Formats: sequence, structure tokens, C-alpha cells
Amino acid sequence: MKKSLIALAALAFMAWGCSNSEEEEDYATPAPQVVKLEVSERPLWYELAPNFDQYGQYMKVEVRLQDALQSYASAADLMSATIDGQVRGVSEPKQVDGRWVFSLFVASNEDNVNISLSYYCDKLHCIYTLSNWATFDASIVPLGTGGIYEPTFIN
Repeated sequence: MKKSLIALAALAFMAWGCSNSEEEEDYATPAPQVVKLEVSERPLWYELAPNFDQYGQYMKVEVRLQDALQSYASAADLMSATIDGQVRGVSEPKQVDGRWVFSLFVASNEDNVNISLSYYCDKLHCIYTLSNWATFDASIVPLGTGGIYEPTFIN
């Protein structure tokens, strides 16, 4: 439990450190960066998930796990979206046409804030975080080929 809290604190610190400073006026989204964090326990993202009644806007996105991670995926994996270090959406995977897919609902009260995306792989005991993954806009869902976003966590 203590290691989970330390890992979660490290993840929040990394997300906080990658956010835009208040001095930036152009609101340009920095280039996404991937951080890998080895953990010993499954993260407590569901316990930190938002109360959706507190947010007025929602963004839905389908995230397909990249090919390089498909063979390591399992039903015990998790995907989370964070804004300013706060968990704003969590999903467990489901198999669609033999591939692992996550359906995320991301909550926010404001547009144009950076979202970071984290994937926990239970078999590898790793969290991969893609900082500055997308900018929140409830009217425009970040999509990839065929309406499903496929982030690159590992090369």
C-alpha cells in the first residue's frame, strides 16, 4: 500500500511538472513525452476517480493499446486520464476484435487544459504516462485511425 502511494505521488508530481506554466500566454500544447514508472502494485486510480457530478463537461475517447503492448495486456490493466495531476477518468480494458481497447470518459469544467494519459500494465508492473496527450475539448474527441486513438507508449 505504501509503495502504491509513493508511485501515485511520483506520477502526480511528474504530471504537475509537465504542465504549462501560468506565464505562457499562447496555450500551445507541449510535445507529448512518455515516462515509464515501475510499480509493485496496481494503482488506485479508481479510488481517485472524479465525482462526475462536480464537472460540467465530458469527453469520450476510445483508446486502443498499441501493437507492441497487446501481448502483455490483460483484464487487470487500467488506463487513466489526468488533468493537473488529478485523475479525471479511469477505464478497464475490453477486447474488441482480439485487441485490447479502453473507453475513457474524461471530466473537466474548462476547455483547453492539457490531459495526460497513463496506462498500467499488470503483467509488466509498469505505468506508462504520455504527458500532454491531448487538450480537453468536449466538442472534439481526440481520434486516431477509424475513430480509435492509439497512443505510442513504447517504441
